[in-house]
Amino acid sequence: MPAKNVGRAKKAEKLKIFRILAGTLILAAAFWGQGRDLPPAADFAPGWSLGEKLVFVKGNLYDFIDGGADLYLEFGFERVLVQRYKNGEAELTLEAYEMTDADAALGIYLMKCGVETPLPDIPARNTGEPAQLTIVKGRYFLHVNSFSPGADLLPDMVRLARRALESVVDDRPGRWLDLLPVEGRIPGSERIVRGPNALQSIYTLGEGDILLLGGRLIAVAGDYKSESGPWTLVIVPYPDETAAAASLSHLRAHLDSYLKVTDERGDGFVFKDFKEKFGAVERKGPVLEIRLNLSSAFDALH
Repeated sequence: MPAKNVGRAKKAEKLKIFRILAGTLILAAAFWGQGRDLPPAADFAPGWSLGEKLVFVKGNLYDFIDGGADLYLEFGFERVLVQRYKNGEAELTLEAYEMTDADAALGIYLMKCGVETPLPDIPARNTGEPAQLTIVKGRYFLHVNSFSPGADLLPDMVRLARRALESVVDDRPGRWLDLLPVEGRIPGSERIVRGPNALQSIYTLGEGDILLLGGRLIAVAGDYKSESGPWTLVIVPYPDETAAAASLSHLRAHLDSYLKVTDERGDGFVFKDFKEKFGAVERKGPVLEIRLNLSSAFDALH
């Protein structure tokens, strides 16, 4: 079974387990702030009725997401409301994740969307397939799931998504991704990093908060084409040069043991990993630039 389907099957089973908790986990609409109209009623399309409604907050997100809650919490998670809809044997589920800000919502979306296949009828950034829609708007990250294999529910999934999005304020994220040079960048490779969990999915530089982001600062990453193969650029803007210098010093002192430093310089260093690939770290004023998966020491030094 494909990984996505396995994940959806686990969530379906989890929701069954939590039916008995529905009464205690439903919160007042005011609890949702700007998203108080989420999720919509079942009138988004004919034939649908409301099923269970569950709310998971920071303290019990682990009860809903197996193995992935840390990433949501790291980006900045407030709560997720899960609403089930029934139409005969067919079933849809809306998961509306309220994040602390639009940067957090976009960060999660970029980590989860895979290769984007956007549906034009959804008025927000999205990627979709018959079993799942993944959407980001403002500080909300949304999943619309179909648990009815073979049923052509995609039109109703789109209608449900459109209705839910009507209640979401279109807060815009910061222009962090503009820090990444456009030339040579591989579309869809962009990532936002707010802590060690997101960074580990890109590269292992060391344990813990190796870049001293502190849950407040944001780094960005993207992959680039070159004649010798793809490589990765990570850019970390700090409040000032002092903070950037402290981060460089911390990274050098706590660099992962499998990374071997091959060259030192005043504002950076070069290292080689176990795959015989090279990396380079350089401080440019209040910014750290980290280049990864380079094919040669020459590339790292230039």
